Amino acid sequence: MAQNSRPPFSRDEAVSLWSRIVAGWANSLDENGTRTLMDGLPLEHDAGGSYEGVTRMMTGLGGWLSYPNRPAQLRWRGVTYDLEELTYRAMVNACNPDSVGSWRHPPVRNKDGDQRTVEAAQFAFALWQTRDRIWSRMSEYERSYVFDFLDQVGQRPSRWDSNWSLFWVLNHTARKGLNLPYEQAILDEVMGEYLDGVYCGDGWYDDAEKCGEQHFDSYITWVFGMHVLEWAEMDGGSVPERRDELLERVRAWMRHFPYFFAADGATVEYGRSIGYKFARLGTPLLAYKLGAWSHSVGMLRRLVGRNLRWYLDRGALRADGTLIQQITAAGSIDAIERYVSTGASYYAIHAFNGLWSLPDDDPFWTAEEEPLPVEHGDFRKVFPQPGWVLTGHDGHIQQFNAGSGYANAGSKYLKLVYSTRNPFNVGVDGLDITLDSSLCLNENGRRGQRESILDFAVGDSGWLRTRYIIPINGHQHVVDTTLIPLGNIHLRAHRISLDPAAAQVIAEEGSAAVGYNSYDIGTHPIVRGENGWLFVEMAGGAVGIKPIQGYPNVPQVISGSPNIVYRLNHLVVLTTTQLQPQHDLICAVYAGSADNTLTLPIIEQAGWDAEGQFVAQVNGESISVPALTKK
Repeated sequence: MAQNSRPPFSRDEAVSLWSRIVAGWANSLDENGTRTLMDGLPLEHDAGGSYEGVTRMMTGLGGWLSYPNRPAQLRWRGVTYDLEELTYRAMVNACNPDSVGSWRHPPVRNKDGDQRTVEAAQFAFALWQTRDRIWSRMSEYERSYVFDFLDQVGQRPSRWDSNWSLFWVLNHTARKGLNLPYEQAILDEVMGEYLDGVYCGDGWYDDAEKCGEQHFDSYITWVFGMHVLEWAEMDGGSVPERRDELLERVRAWMRHFPYFFAADGATVEYGRSIGYKFARLGTPLLAYKLGAWSHSVGMLRRLVGRNLRWYLDRGALRADGTLIQQITAAGSIDAIERYVSTGASYYAIHAFNGLWSLPDDDPFWTAEEEPLPVEHGDFRKVFPQPGWVLTGHDGHIQQFNAGSGYANAGSKYLKLVYSTRNPFNVGVDGLDITLDSSLCLNENGRRGQRESILDFAVGDSGWLRTRYIIPINGHQHVVDTTLIPLGNIHLRAHRISLDPAAAQVIAEEGSAAVGYNSYDIGTHPIVRGENGWLFVEMAGGAVGIKPIQGYPNVPQVISGSPNIVYRLNHLVVLTTTQLQPQHDLICAVYAGSADNTLTLPIIEQAGWDAEGQFVAQVNGESISVPALTKK
């Protein structure tokens, strides 16, 4: 059934899905209910089973049990599951140091905490949410075990330098709400000075020690947004002016949020931890509950339903109801990081914390669905803080990136453009760098991509310019790149300055990846050349490249490396011969459907003037991009 022909997202659908997830999770638990035992790529945190599979499920359990009159029991396929009993058992056994599977061992690695510091935040908020049903039934001995665990992993760190700071906040805020010993100074420092230092305006938080590192990704939503909202719910009333100020920042971020979603519910996959999937939905739902949602409730209902369905339709849940580690069933396991255990993907359950934090009769469940921004028509959004330009076209979203990323972060941050229609190919932890949506330099067989962004700018009209270093073999090559979005195509221009000590450097540049699954109908690639373009079409989609300057070789279609969403993919690649010490490259790149590649803009002129300004003539209109000021 096509997404747009499906009925509106309903509470019955949500409860049915939740019951399936609860059943799969409960059936995966170890004997003491403190760790999950499930298929996947086992990592360090899976020794004896994944405690993250339990701590992160507690966010949904906490939301469900936060209403005392909501039934504790759910049924799935004739079996009854008692959520209150499962939650109580997990909390008590996990915190008891004498219990098999206890989370208390080994000792915390260092003063700045370990993975359990992260997990304690989810645990603590769920403990506070279920205080009338779980905490109230614990004995004094059981309560002492719980406090000892929270205190063990919640000691003051040496500094506040990332989104982790908010994990300490939830730990101590929940303790405050439960009349347990806590450290008020931690709450004051993080919710005050630290958050002010990393807030960059207009809803944007830099995930660093202070604003300026350009670390922007989904953690703005699922930690800076979500954890501020959870703090506000628990303790915001003690500092109402500060609470309102922080909620206003969340409201500002929520103004941008729906623009990252395609008409079919897909979102732009970008950055680390993307295996957490629909976790991002927890923030808009809690924002709505606390009055910080910036749009209609009907739009929120559509966004939540379509995004959940997008992942579920692609196998995010196994047949037994457990969550997979990767993004989709066909997607590459390389999408996960070294810290993602078999249970870590249960961070996605934050979406259900948001859903079940709403009353059963909330208007969210019955409001008439309203269109997402991209359903109203094409748009262009310019975000100066991260150096992004977001475009909506034909129901899909592209995110052009000039200014943000992490050094050595590979494919998840450093490509030129990310897209809902064309998810990226991934190469992490020593795998080869991927060519899709990238300019790479190759020196004696070793490939490098952009790192160390030196400067960037984005224009109100939607252009981007960025200057960065591509390091290879100890050499530092400087590249000045201009991107001009033009609907389904964009113009790319690179001015490359090679390190004088380097030799035998060539350039390689790729289109986006057109992905497909091995069971798709009509998956034989169709390669088509036209007016200097080379296109490859697969399963209704197409990508292509047209060389304009500096590429002596004809484009080639290649099979792509592992994709985060699709089992297989193709892309079109340009290569050069030996680069000159200063070398200019210009090309046009297409990503869209196979049936509209004939309606492309006419690029009459493109190049740099004497002052370094990039000028292009497109469909008779002149576009000028000023030179960057070198630092």
